[in-house]
Amino acid sequence: MKVTKTIIASGVALLVLQSSCMDGTGPGDQSNGRLSITNNPFVLAAQVRYFDLDIPIQTSGVGYSASSGPAFSITPLSASRLTAPPSIKLKLVAEVDPPSIGGQVLQATAVAITGTLAVVSYNMRGAQYLGAIDVIDISNPKKPVLRSRALFQNADVNGISTDGVNVYAAEASGDTSFQSPGAFEAVLLSGTNLILNGDHRSALSSFAGTSTAVAGSRVFATSGDGGSLFAFDMPTWTSTTVSLHDARWVDVAAGKVAVVQGTPGQLAVFNAADLSALGTFPFTGADVAESKSTVQLVGGKAFVAAGSGGVQVLSASTGLVVGSVPRPDAASLGLDPSVVVTNAASVDDDLLFISNGEAGVYVAQGSQPFSATGSETAQQITMLGRLGFDALQSVNHVAYQAGNLFIAAGLGGLKIVRVN
Repeated sequence: MKVTKTIIASGVALLVLQSSCMDGTGPGDQSNGRLSITNNPFVLAAQVRYFDLDIPIQTSGVGYSASSGPAFSITPLSASRLTAPPSIKLKLVAEVDPPSIGGQVLQATAVAITGTLAVVSYNMRGAQYLGAIDVIDISNPKKPVLRSRALFQNADVNGISTDGVNVYAAEASGDTSFQSPGAFEAVLLSGTNLILNGDHRSALSSFAGTSTAVAGSRVFATSGDGGSLFAFDMPTWTSTTVSLHDARWVDVAAGKVAVVQGTPGQLAVFNAADLSALGTFPFTGADVAESKSTVQLVGGKAFVAAGSGGVQVLSASTGLVVGSVPRPDAASLGLDPSVVVTNAASVDDDLLFISNGEAGVYVAQGSQPFSATGSETAQQITMLGRLGFDALQSVNHVAYQAGNLFIAAGLGGLKIVRVN
């Protein structure tokens, strides 16, 4: 394991502040040429549409075979069949239009939820570097409010996290002052508004920053092929680095840091305090280069979105594969297998939401909360079906917490669903 220590000096450009909050409150709109922030509530409100629409859970023609009985018992921590009727209800409460820069529409890439705050990242398809961050107030779950939007003129934003004080972005940057395009940035929050004062950037190795996660005063970031896991200690910005091949996503919980790697698929687990290695564990999937795979630590288990491997569930202590949820059958959906990939999975309580690319979003349910079982313990899980949106772009990410489901639908922007 190669570990290096560096001190990142902060360099903040001269800010050009443009106050535009029509009610005279808040920090106003701001720009420094590279980063433009809109805090005007009237401008932002025009980007959001509100609904009160039931979202059905489809159980027919969704790439899984239906069971013959009313309640099919799935093999512990695996799912290949459906059960009916679903025991949850979903309502679409809002949609947020994706931002555009110079007439070019960005795609939603990732979502992170912390308390009553959700942050969303956006990037640009193709070689051009363009990105954005949205900050959404979800204190009223039935009427989420877009509070702030930042546009990046020379950076894709691929991953996002927040501690409520800063928003942290994993980026691919066109800044030629960096040795490679990978970058990590912290943008300060004033309440629920992004502001330029205190903005910091740090270079990452490889061609792109891929993810970021927060635990206390430490912020973790990953960069892709030929990249690393980075741990930044705030507020000094001292960093510790561990070289990792194809580091795609990071999560931290209960003193452990888990990184999902691709080509081949493996889970690397570290001590959150000093990044000492605790184990490296292989799994099926994550075998397509430059693809997205997420990991979430719950109940000592790592829920890995493994591309062609569906959802793989591993013990974060021993690497024991305690179950899996296969991706839907692409042929039965009339889709090419290359566009039906499990690129994100999100767990809370007893529900597991799964993003399967162009196949859409699926939901499964455990027999008890996933956090209630140990890392080596088998648990019954049942596939409920696919969320029945009328028109859904290819899904890049899902994030679910406390009844709030966020769906990053690429060029389709963001969908916010209330789960009961």
